[in-house]
Amino acid sequence: MPRYVYACDHCDQEFQVHHGMNESLELCEVCGEKDTTHRIPQMTSISKPQSKEGKRIEEAIEENREVFKEMHKDARNQTYDN
Repeated sequence: MPRYVYACDHCDQEFQVHHGMNESLELCEVCGEKDTTHRIPQMTSISKPQSKEGKRIEEAIEENREVFKEMHKDARNQTYDN
């Protein structure tokens, strides 16, 4: 079940509640007042574990970045005949 954060206008408290997506909360979990709660929108976050291949690719990119920096520096310092 999803977790939602609510705030109560009567007691100014925030609290978390687990309920279905189509349900809503009418009673404050803290003070018990009816029709004083409103849901506080929360950002969702989904994180995927990085695979071994992903880590290897990231390491290769970092290694090559340094190589390309050196190549770029050498190319800028070279003089060419016209």
